[in-house]
Amino acid sequence: MLSITPIQQTGAGMSLYEKIAIFLSVIAIIIPIVQWAWKKWIVKGTVKFYPTGQATLFFNQSGSYIRLNGVLESERKASTIKKLSLVLTRKRDDQKLNLVWSFLISPVNQSMLGNYVQTMEAAHPFRVEADSVSCAFIEYGDPSDSSGKKIRKICNNLTPLVLQSVQVPTYNEAYAAFSQTTAFIDAKNSILSDFFWEIGKYTADITVEYNKKTSKTFSYEFTVSEQDSMELRNDIEESLMAALKEYYHVPHAFKAPLVEISERKA
Repeated sequence: MLSITPIQQTGAGMSLYEKIAIFLSVIAIIIPIVQWAWKKWIVKGTVKFYPTGQATLFFNQSGSYIRLNGVLESERKASTIKKLSLVLTRKRDDQKLNLVWSFLISPVNQSMLGNYVQTMEAAHPFRVEADSVSCAFIEYGDPSDSSGKKIRKICNNLTPLVLQSVQVPTYNEAYAAFSQTTAFIDAKNSILSDFFWEIGKYTADITVEYNKKTSKTFSYEFTVSEQDSMELRNDIEESLMAALKEYYHVPHAFKAPLVEISERKA
C-alpha cells in the first residue's frame, strides 16, 4: 500500500538563529530612522564665536564703527546664521553704540596692482555645517546711518567754502586758508559731538541670531589708548578735507588703529 508522508510545516516554528536574524534586520532598519529623528527633532545645534584677538576701529563720513574678525562654530548640528549685532559700551560714561553687521570681509588678501586688498560683500545669512567652523570677518555699522547722514551733510555744506579755497596753487595753501574759517571750525566741533572713540575701556557684546528663533551673546572687552583716540580724532579733519584733497589729488590719510580684544571678565 502506498503511504503518504505528511508535509513538514516549515513556518510552524522558527529556530533561534532565524529569530535573531529577523530581530537584527528590524534593528538595522529602525536605527537609521531613530538617528534621523534624533538629529532633526531632538539634537539642538549650539553656535560659538571665537575672535581672532584684534578689532579695527574706524571714524570717517560714516561715523564711528568697527571691524571684528573671528570664526563661528556650530556644534552637533548645522546652523543658519541669520544676523549678527554688536553693542559697544564706553565704560567711562556707559555710552552705547548699537551696530549690526553690514559687510562680510574675505579672510584672503588679494594682490591688485601691487597692493594687497580684501574683498567685501553685503552681509547676508550663511550656513555653518555641523561640527565645523566658518570665517566671520565682519564690519559692523549703524543700521540707521544717523551719524553718517549728519557728517555727510556737514561736509556737503562746506562745498562752497572749499571752492573758494582752491583758488591757490597748492593744497597746503588751500588747507591753511580753509582750516582757519569759522565755518570749518564749527563743522569740526559739530562732528566731534558724534565721536565715540574716547580714551578708556569698552565692552563689546556680540549677539548671533541663528536657525529659527535662537540667539546667543558673547561678551568681550578692549581698551582705546591715547594714541588710538588721537588718530581717530584726526579723521574728523580728514573727513572735512576730503573734497579739498580730491581736488588737489592728495591721498587721504585716514587711520584705522588695531586694538586687542579679549573675553570679558566676570
